Amino acid sequence: MLTILQEKTVKTPAPKPAVSTAKAGKALLLGSIALIVVLLLIFIRPFARIDTGQVGVVRTFNGKINDEPANVGWHTTFTSRIDKYTVKEIPVQLQDLRPTTKENISLRDLDFEIQYSVNPMKVPMIAAKYSNMNGYEQNSKIYIPAYMLVEKQAKSVSADAVSRFEALAINSKRNELENIIRTNLQKDLDANDPDTFIVSRVTISNLLPDEKIQESIRMIADSENRKQVAINKLEIAKTEAEENRVRSQSLDDKILAEKTLEALIRMGEKGNVVVVPLDFKGTIMTGTGGAHAPNSPARSQ
Repeated sequence: MLTILQEKTVKTPAPKPAVSTAKAGKALLLGSIALIVVLLLIFIRPFARIDTGQVGVVRTFNGKINDEPANVGWHTTFTSRIDKYTVKEIPVQLQDLRPTTKENISLRDLDFEIQYSVNPMKVPMIAAKYSNMNGYEQNSKIYIPAYMLVEKQAKSVSADAVSRFEALAINSKRNELENIIRTNLQKDLDANDPDTFIVSRVTISNLLPDEKIQESIRMIADSENRKQVAINKLEIAKTEAEENRVRSQSLDDKILAEKTLEALIRMGEKGNVVVVPLDFKGTIMTGTGGAHAPNSPARSQ
């Protein structure tokens, strides 16, 4: 009996499975924590990347905007939110406008494009000041500073610029109109926000006067063309007349010289004739009567 009890005592297993269970539980806990951290990083996204051509506008959780923009690179967003704003040149297209000319005649259509940019250091101020007038690109999730402000100002400036021109002349003065719009838009933006906006270019793509004005322009152009054709024909006629006059004069001089020579020959055939040329530079003697003094008048015997 004693031996049997000893064998049973020896065969009793040690509590090793309890240690393995503890290690497995710890590993599972660590894995769960890691998964939670990864999920938090995915959903919370505590980092933001600012690319070239952008600045970041930093907003704290209480809604305050930092005065300094976030520059190119990675930034943490544990305690704030960073909105990306473009600082590249921004195109603003204005189409189907119908401003009135100096005579209060509406244009049939005016389309133009503006290119502007914003001083990067002023973007946080613009983002706060014109919070309801900033544009936003859904695809890129990038804000466009003061887009609607520039669009609104450009419409007003273009209407004022067009009113300076007469309807018949405006179509031929696109460059002048573009310069006025650009200059005045820059002045208006500078008046409220100095050293903030740069209006680099204004390009008119379409400018159509009223249909009646357009017909008048065509009639004037046709009249000018006919006038120019008539002037050209007159110039051609004058040129031809001058050529004919010169040609006729040349022929008359040649004929006169030939007739004079014939007369001299006939006079010489009569004999004893001395001919003194009109320029008195020489003497032509014909006939058989001998020579006479060079300054003697021509006479026949």
